[in-house]
Amino acid sequence: MKAVMFETRSDPASGVVLVAHGLNNKPEVMNSLIDVLRAEGFHCLRISLHDRAVKRLSPAVIADGWLDTFTSAYGRLTHDYPSLPIYNLSYSLGALTTIRFLDMHPTVKFERMILIAPPVAFTRSASLVRFLTPLAQFGLVLPSAAPREVRARWGTPLKEYVAMLEISKDVQTLRNADELEAIPTEIVLDPDDELVSYSGVLSWLEAQHLDTWTSYRLPERQPEGRTYAHLMVLEKSLGSSTWLTLTERIIKHLKTV
Repeated sequence: MKAVMFETRSDPASGVVLVAHGLNNKPEVMNSLIDVLRAEGFHCLRISLHDRAVKRLSPAVIADGWLDTFTSAYGRLTHDYPSLPIYNLSYSLGALTTIRFLDMHPTVKFERMILIAPPVAFTRSASLVRFLTPLAQFGLVLPSAAPREVRARWGTPLKEYVAMLEISKDVQTLRNADELEAIPTEIVLDPDDELVSYSGVLSWLEAQHLDTWTSYRLPERQPEGRTYAHLMVLEKSLGSSTWLTLTERIIKHLKTV
């Protein structure tokens, strides 16, 4: 699982951001946001949550691999940029894994976080995949609804869905909620999201007593052609106006002192 560093030309840099993509997304799907961050003075480390050996791995091992990727990336940033604050900008699976990673490692500290569409709660239709989980052992692959230019493969191995569901289950009772609450965090949501339940995420925030975390409802989109509502990290999926609103809000949050 390769990580790629993108450095800003600003000197001094404002900080360094750990950036993580969603399930079965190409890591490059985050590049547009990385460009925005670099222009605002942030270095970015883009991690990859792909493992080519997924067919041979169990869901538990897949989930552990995602978490290990975060551990390695965070260690790299603290080593390479000891004087800079570390931030987090993660989407979908990346956002969910961020939460689990922090709950498992309470001494890890991000200065601030933006979590886009974290699947801590699923829509009714998305929850139906749970009934297929016994078939994961047979290597079943589910077609992906994401646009071709976004997805890493034509379909998503059911094993990866099961791994994501297990992590989502693990964060339903946080062990270190106080440490997570201490990190200024904004969650970006779209009520029309096909995967993540808008009301479910708000209920999760309340249940976990993450009272300092805020939620941001994405404004109405003006996408270029058909779009997938869960896809919130590309300008063409949001429209130029909504993209500008979102990116300005992200930068404002990360730069708040």
